[in-house]
Amino acid sequence: MTSEYVDVAIIGAGPGGITAAYHLKQAGITDFVILERAEDFGGSWRDNVYPGLFVDVPTLFYQFPFARKYDWSRLFPAGTEIQRYNKQVAADLDLYKHFRGGCAVDREMWDDHERVWVLHIAGHDPVRARFVINAVGGYINAKPSGEIPGCAEFSGTILRPNSWDPDYDYRDKRVAVIGTGSSSVQIVSEIFDKARQVDVYQRTPSWILPKPDVELSTRAQQILALPGVTAAINGAALAAMELPLQLICNVLPVLPRTLLTKLLPQYDKIWRLLYRMLLRAKVENPADRRALVPSYGILAKRPILSSSFLTALASPTVSLIADPLEQVTAHGIRTTDGVERDYDLIVMATGYELFTAPESYRPGTILGPAGFDLAEDYHRNGVRSYGGSAHPELPNRWSLVGPQGYVGVSWHTFVDLTARHAVRVISEARKRGATVAQVRADAFGRWTDKMRRHNKVISTYVVDCNPDLRTYFVNSHGEALYYRPQTISGALWFSRYSPLGDYWFRRGACEPLPAPRAISNQGRIEAGI
Repeated sequence: MTSEYVDVAIIGAGPGGITAAYHLKQAGITDFVILERAEDFGGSWRDNVYPGLFVDVPTLFYQFPFARKYDWSRLFPAGTEIQRYNKQVAADLDLYKHFRGGCAVDREMWDDHERVWVLHIAGHDPVRARFVINAVGGYINAKPSGEIPGCAEFSGTILRPNSWDPDYDYRDKRVAVIGTGSSSVQIVSEIFDKARQVDVYQRTPSWILPKPDVELSTRAQQILALPGVTAAINGAALAAMELPLQLICNVLPVLPRTLLTKLLPQYDKIWRLLYRMLLRAKVENPADRRALVPSYGILAKRPILSSSFLTALASPTVSLIADPLEQVTAHGIRTTDGVERDYDLIVMATGYELFTAPESYRPGTILGPAGFDLAEDYHRNGVRSYGGSAHPELPNRWSLVGPQGYVGVSWHTFVDLTARHAVRVISEARKRGATVAQVRADAFGRWTDKMRRHNKVISTYVVDCNPDLRTYFVNSHGEALYYRPQTISGALWFSRYSPLGDYWFRRGACEPLPAPRAISNQGRIEAGI
């Protein structure tokens, strides 16, 4: 078996993979390959083709900072328009010559003798890479449907948002949609007036807020095309986040946790009052209104923007079912009250495995020096990273979507920051002639300890003030690891000027592994260095 060698391997061809490739080219690094399990660029926007798919972040912010587009059709464009943009940016950057489709990386193994990563690819010879940038994203694998018994017995059709059959005709069909997350809300809003019946099975109510969507006129597009306008709008949005982030990350953490648990819920009381007013105006059925009010805080789970879902619930062909789901039957769904309803189509909009959950990492898939297994470490010691991307026991490797990494107003800002950091360290290693760049154990300890301190308000709000809530903001260890507790300016500075002394740069073998760090009985990481 032969192995191809490249200087850098990027795993994933979504927005993160495109961003990493851009920064590599800017740094003069052209010996890289983009390994993608599908057949094109785009990530989630390539995979999701379900009816009603729209971006839920204003497109003025949801775009690559190095490839700004001004002629969007509307403020919140459809998924097809976003995907055309992704492919166009990849083509403009000449990335297709680096692209390898149908290459699902199923194992990453560090070779300490050669000081390279060996990437095992299903159906292909392995690829050896000096450096690896993992850009697989955060919404890749749907949660398994095994948690709902009986799915294998259903005689109709089961579809998921990320594996939708565009040829399936749902008109005049009886449809069950399980879940009330973003995908479910968009699908229901699109199909309710064409299907015979749509039943929405709500497991946990969502905060569903009006979406201020408008078409962008030719005049608006001309203004956005003026030099610096879209960059200035993005800059203004990021600047507007500085003060609240300063309060959340630097000011309020000085308060005792017991005081924070009393203060933070007051914020939600105001929002809950306003939300009940919105529901009274939009939803006629009192039982539905009561069922739609979340018991958790508005920031404990990502709010959903939709101006049509609550309208859809008013349709006589749409029903909201809040009774717990017992099982899928041969012909439909039975709830715990004993009622069974028949369906032609069941839509499993039950969410995705997230990068903050240790269960999302499979043993034996990411193996570092001396048999280190990332999945086993995450299960044992908690999910953590340096700068949202690096791990001290995985040399020459960065993840663009890592624990406590998300910062900014959109996914593109987030992955741009982590990609900048990774490429900066790779460039430094090449300049020094080093074969290994590895985060120092003491630097990693200082970083995780700092994140734990600055995460106090976020953790108190999401975990303490909203107990027993499971979202991608809170994992099974009871940790709130989605957001990076850092200001925008701090994250920008880190991506460009973080201390290179936090890394070992050398030609020899890797640093001996430090002793495992302990987890407290509250599930929070303790810096044991």
